[in-house]
Amino acid sequence: MSNLYELNNIEQHYDGKKVLSIDNLTLDQNQIIGFFGPNGSGKSTLFSLLSFVSKPSLGKIEFQGIENKKMNLDARQSVVMVPQNPYLLKRSVFDNVAYGLKLRNDTSDINERVYEALALVGLDISFSKRKWSQLSGGEAQRVALAARLILKPKVLILDEPTAGVDTNSAQLIKEAVLMAKQKWNTTLFIASHDHNWLNHICDKKVALFQGEIVESGSVNLLFAPWEKDSNGNLVKVFLDGQRLLIENSEHKKRDSVVMVNSDAITLTSMELENSLECHALHGVVSSIHQQQEDFLLIETTVGGVCLNSKISRAEMQKQKLLPGDKVCVTVNTENICYI
Repeated sequence: MSNLYELNNIEQHYDGKKVLSIDNLTLDQNQIIGFFGPNGSGKSTLFSLLSFVSKPSLGKIEFQGIENKKMNLDARQSVVMVPQNPYLLKRSVFDNVAYGLKLRNDTSDINERVYEALALVGLDISFSKRKWSQLSGGEAQRVALAARLILKPKVLILDEPTAGVDTNSAQLIKEAVLMAKQKWNTTLFIASHDHNWLNHICDKKVALFQGEIVESGSVNLLFAPWEKDSNGNLVKVFLDGQRLLIENSEHKKRDSVVMVNSDAITLTSMELENSLECHALHGVVSSIHQQQEDFLLIETTVGGVCLNSKISRAEMQKQKLLPGDKVCVTVNTENICYI
């Protein structure tokens, strides 16, 4: 899998304040990459850079091996974005969807292409005659998405695509996103507070916190519901009855989303001596992937929840872990984040 983007020593400043700082970030092509983080973490700022709407204050961005300063118009136009609050022209739905093609002087078979794009987001031909002012929030979001899909972009960036939309629209947006990847090998970057929706469709996760990458590719998210122990701390109860206590969380709500770095999860094979006395969570290794030259990413299932942990190749050889092996899973909850 080849690199699509590479960001090095990126900083972005607004009014003298540093709002984004990324030492290195590599994003591969033909993936759906989910971006997580609380409000103000830098997701929208990063998307502005990745879509070439803004230039970084410091650092270098390469797209397909070419620095952004040297990119031609075709390369820039192959990346499109739907912002959190998409703007529609005060025209018909048809004219909104066709607008990008007309700007590019690419109007052959334009009727059929507009209808195809609308169909991808669950809107029929008759809908093309509607005025922009006649659309609900979910319909406007889907029209904005159709206006980008018609361009068959190499990269499609979606900032909170399901915010404020109904359940049906959220599902149709999800289907359109998956279709774009399948039909045109489009790479998608998506930020959403609908963590369950996003977690189900993304191939990779990138988490930001206070303008910095917390961990790229192996972030673990633990979703609600949570229980509270006698001290008011959050307790995750897994489907098999196992429990994970988050210490010093008495001030957090039961609907919290907890983000755990892969480095904070340790695995111990139950085949090792005394490991059967393990008082940690019990899980089963489901898959093993190479992440870096000296590290592997191990996905373990604990009570129906998948947890990723990073392990050195030397430790892997020592424990001789294989898919299907039973392991003890220890979670260090001291450095978790809430989103």
